[in-house]
Amino acid sequence: MTATSPLPGPVVDRTDPIPDIDLADPDPTRMSTHDEVLADLRREHAVFWHGPKSHRGFWAVIRYAETVRVYRDATSFSATHGMTLDTLRSDPDPACGMMVEVTDPPEHRRLRRSIGAFFADGVVAELETAIDAYVRRLLVGVRDRGGEVDFVEAVAAPVPTHAAGLLLGLPPDDLDWITGRTARVFLSGQRSGTREDLREEAERANGELLGYFARLLRTGPRGPDAGGLVQRLAAGTTNRDGLTVGEVMLNALNLAIGGTTTTRALLSNLTHALARRPDLFQALRIEPSAVPAAVEEAVRWANPVRHLTRIATRDVELAGRDIRAGDAVVVWPRSANRDETVFRQPDVFDIRRHPNPHIGFAAGPHSCPGTALGRVQVRATLRHLLELFTGIEPAGAPELMQSNFLHGYTRLPVRLIDGP
Repeated sequence: MTATSPLPGPVVDRTDPIPDIDLADPDPTRMSTHDEVLADLRREHAVFWHGPKSHRGFWAVIRYAETVRVYRDATSFSATHGMTLDTLRSDPDPACGMMVEVTDPPEHRRLRRSIGAFFADGVVAELETAIDAYVRRLLVGVRDRGGEVDFVEAVAAPVPTHAAGLLLGLPPDDLDWITGRTARVFLSGQRSGTREDLREEAERANGELLGYFARLLRTGPRGPDAGGLVQRLAAGTTNRDGLTVGEVMLNALNLAIGGTTTTRALLSNLTHALARRPDLFQALRIEPSAVPAAVEEAVRWANPVRHLTRIATRDVELAGRDIRAGDAVVVWPRSANRDETVFRQPDVFDIRRHPNPHIGFAAGPHSCPGTALGRVQVRATLRHLLELFTGIEPAGAPELMQSNFLHGYTRLPVRLIDGP
């Protein structure tokens, strides 16, 4: 582990160490610069003040231990004001108390218990066979068409949407429409070459998805024997409370968006890495037992979530910084997952990394409820890539999505090689 300088005692100083750099800039071309800046800052700062630029000023949390503390301490760091810088509010989010993502304990526990029941091991195991078969069909189709594809369009987008469809009981004919809407909900900034605000497009997509789930709930079957999660969430059992119509709509929306966008980005990030590093793909072909460890390393190294937001509920000290009640606190898990004090050679994609205590699925009460389902999709995709193809190589220039929340690709041309 690399030694770091001792942190100072509590200070009120709000001097911004990077006054000319905006970490909330959605321009994807600045991503590598931000990674380098955060790596330099980690040597002296676990937490620092990021002054107001495109967004309000906030405390940036960039080391592992402090990020874990913010995740776990929902009493001091509240999620009720929004989860991203683009949606952060001075007052509580209107969905607070109804949507698990923006609700704190103790009410959070009721919502999480109702939703979490559908991600139990047995449920995920039932879905795994269907997801595995679907992934294989997709990739066999890619092979039969010659292997040159936009990986996002052909694989990374449909896999998580199909998994969400199975979980939520969505009509198969609706899945392409859902894929198109979920791809836009985290866009931000202006479209290149125009003055069009992508946040407006994102808000429209979010509203259309919410309306879709409202109609699905209104017209679909109800009760514990209903086929999909959307309808079954409204029905209570002896083990959990039923949710109101508003709670079902908001949490179905959250599961559909969160489960599809992050997994789509993770699959594209992983495939981009393998296309640039053919030695890793060949190493996994030789040693397929390393796939589970490689997936965990992908969640750490290629994690798509750039930041998550909290609001301090009280005056609190964090890594020597004196944070005031009402201050915005923003964790940067991509940076925390590269903390040199926790991970040896953190910038290296190590398919055999052990231990690997990454926080790619967050931690604490707001850890991702769909962690097991996400792992199933990534493992199935990687395993079938290794079984069906002998290599991956770039087939054109990739395009990164424009977002300050997610790091991933909107287009990833690759050639999946079938044969020696």
